[in-house]
Amino acid sequence: MVIRLDRDAPLQTQIYDQLKASILSGDAAPGSRLPSSRALADQFAISRNTVLLAYEQLLAEGYLESRPGAGTFVGAALPAGAAPRPPAAAVPAETHRAPRLSRYSERLRGLDIDSLTRRGGLRYSFHYGTVSAADFPADIWRRLLLREIRRRAGKPYLYENPQGLPELRAALSDYLARARAVRARPEQILIVNGSQQAVDLALRVLVDPGDTVVVEDPGYSGARLAAEAIGARLLPVPVDADGLDTARLPPPEAGARLAHVTPGHQFPTGGVMPAARRLALLDWAECGGTYVFEDDYDSEYRYEGRPVESLQALDRAGLVIYSGTVSKVLSPGLRLGYMVLPPELVEPFLRAKQLTDRHTASLDQAVFAHLIRDGHFERHIRRTRRRNQRRRDALAAALTSAFGAAVAIEGAKAGLHLVVRFRDIPAGLAGSVAEAAALRSVGIVPAETGAAGTEGGAGFLMGYAALDEADIRQGVALLREVVQSFRRGGAA
Repeated sequence: MVIRLDRDAPLQTQIYDQLKASILSGDAAPGSRLPSSRALADQFAISRNTVLLAYEQLLAEGYLESRPGAGTFVGAALPAGAAPRPPAAAVPAETHRAPRLSRYSERLRGLDIDSLTRRGGLRYSFHYGTVSAADFPADIWRRLLLREIRRRAGKPYLYENPQGLPELRAALSDYLARARAVRARPEQILIVNGSQQAVDLALRVLVDPGDTVVVEDPGYSGARLAAEAIGARLLPVPVDADGLDTARLPPPEAGARLAHVTPGHQFPTGGVMPAARRLALLDWAECGGTYVFEDDYDSEYRYEGRPVESLQALDRAGLVIYSGTVSKVLSPGLRLGYMVLPPELVEPFLRAKQLTDRHTASLDQAVFAHLIRDGHFERHIRRTRRRNQRRRDALAAALTSAFGAAVAIEGAKAGLHLVVRFRDIPAGLAGSVAEAAALRSVGIVPAETGAAGTEGGAGFLMGYAALDEADIRQGVALLREVVQSFRRGGAA
């Protein structure tokens, strides 16, 4: 066994690494005696403590063993001549063995999961789902956060109630009754890490591989991808200007286990489901024993009249699972959402949540509870609703001015995005238009055509919540230059 030391590198690390390599290669055989720490220190004229620290690390990891009165030896239980493994990066690609993955993981490989979070860092980003940093109530949040930290001073930060802080669930119970007519006792509320976890939990708890899940067509891709990942059989149901077309639901005897819907503001088309369809959907669910997942992702932003009441408010059979999030009203970075569950589902959902992440971040929960109880949250919503209405108006006006009758604008009554369709550009060129726009620092997202067809021309989702009015106008001016280079049947 030969040790060579470089005086310009950490000596303890060198001794440790070289002894370990000698043991694994078989140069230092199992059971062989090592020089004493004093002898090795004298050999290299270094501190004995340096050698002792290296020996102690190897002893702790089981490469060496100490025999009182006899010295330090290579571990007798180690296999002789076990060659050291090279770092993963040094292993040639052709020698990597294909991992054995679960069916769930194999299904994930075939799904475009990245599309859920794909957001370009473009100057004029009209991507939906993003909100303005200037709208976040930073001063109020900071003050409430410091107040909560001071309140907890000297107390241990322990695992919290996996269902969510009682004070937040109580505050949400009152707020949801006022704002959305949701009937929810605090014990029915489960705090989650955003609406995507809510969807995933519902699928895991209620749906087995091969079961039927009804989704809107077009609809929220996060729900569709999560359902495909667990092996569900998707049954797309078309939407129109009034949201999900309940006349085209499968017969109740088809046995759908779950239906994902966005009745308050259909995503992505922007339709609002009228009362007749809501009642028809609930009748269908009751006849088939199907749970309905009500994704109320941005219901706070309605610009004509009051927000419509929730589907859950009309449910008498206890089949609606209501889900909301702060991603659109505060920030997607907070990862705060909530579910209102039928009483019989609370325990199974809670068990699944515990196994997933134990609990959602408690400090953010506490601050959010203060924000609601002190009235800040609803004042913030009123303020941002006015701001977003001005942004929406600026975007609609800029598009109409730039494109005139060549553009159709849909879904303007609520939410944080418009569906914009260019009549003189074929739907098949939507991706090319988006790519060309990105080169001009303009971010737009091609709309899913789904069952709505492609006769209306190339469609896009254009969010406006992250931009000020001047940037909206400038972004549309740049988009106009891009669109002018495309004509029906071809592109520049």
